[in-house]
Amino acid sequence: MSVIFLAVMATVGFSVASLLSLLGGDLGARGRSYSAAFAAGILLALAFADLFPEGFELAGETAVVGFIGGFVLLFLTEAFTRSHTHHSLEEPLLKHTLGPFVLGLAIHNLADGFVLGVSAEASGVVSGLVGLGILVHQVPVGISLAAVLVAVRATRSRVIRTTVLLGLAIPLAAILTLAFPVPGDSTLGLLTGVAGGVLAYMGTAHLLPEAQSEQPGRVTAVFFAVTLAAITAILMILEGG
Repeated sequence: MSVIFLAVMATVGFSVASLLSLLGGDLGARGRSYSAAFAAGILLALAFADLFPEGFELAGETAVVGFIGGFVLLFLTEAFTRSHTHHSLEEPLLKHTLGPFVLGLAIHNLADGFVLGVSAEASGVVSGLVGLGILVHQVPVGISLAAVLVAVRATRSRVIRTTVLLGLAIPLAAILTLAFPVPGDSTLGLLTGVAGGVLAYMGTAHLLPEAQSEQPGRVTAVFFAVTLAAITAILMILEGG
């Protein structure tokens, strides 16, 4: 499946979630919880059962540095910009926080596109799973953006412009990643490690806490565990084949 198509689908998921949330649409707590748990299982399986081992095989300890670097970079970006704290539609937010928030989301979406671009070097199944995980992940991101725009009373034109521009960051980063050839296995291993670190951060810092906060309980936990185990098993079978 085309990486560009997957990036466009992630953009659509982000944009639709944002605009529908502004109109009052809602998945409900259970739907948000299960979708977050599902996406977390996919992204963590890809990070630890595919991207990290592949990066380590290509570049050894350089891939470890990349993995940690990708994780820490996304954490620091969001810590300084508040770009991915959970926002409800009723939460008050000062207008001066909108700029850092949008900047943080732009970097976040560029990271998603970068991961999709790097996944093009993997098998079609792995690339498709990366795309699916990021697509599901982008839904709560879009909802969070909508909540912030509502809180600052943004105009309709600003809402649409912000949503479209942030959404387009995903295919833009994917296209740029594909456009520039990677010079050698060591660099590819480093970039693969970075991609794994980004996915690990998304799963552990975003999706699992969101799943538990929306609908805490055994069903959500089991759903995550089954998804993680199933995707890991699929990746190991493909790797062995």
